[in-house]
Amino acid sequence: MQEVQLYIEGVNVDFFKDESISLTSTIKDVRDFSKVFTDFSKSFTLPASKTNNKLFKHYYNSDIEGFDARTKKDANIELNYLPFREGKIKLNGVKMKNNKPYAYDITFFG
Repeated sequence: MQEVQLYIEGVNVDFFKDESISLTSTIKDVRDFSKVFTDFSKSFTLPASKTNNKLFKHYYNSDIEGFDARTKKDANIELNYLPFREGKIKLNGVKMKNNKPYAYDITFFG
């Protein structure tokens, strides 16, 4: 079984136990060879764990100046601790339960 590690700006993020990442490769622009293939994932969720809250700087709390979801952040995916893909992540939003963060919704772009 393959184990997936996701690093966002060098931080190994926590996953839900049953979370999976579906990565898709597409042809983007045939005229520009450097952009022929691009990878992206369907959005997936990360738990609002201590590590992830620290990385996303409590994005859910507008009173705290922190994570800027308007910009993409550097990220890389590893399979069994071997490099697989480098790219960027985008924070789509935060799911809340009882006024506390439950999960972060993100998308990976190659």
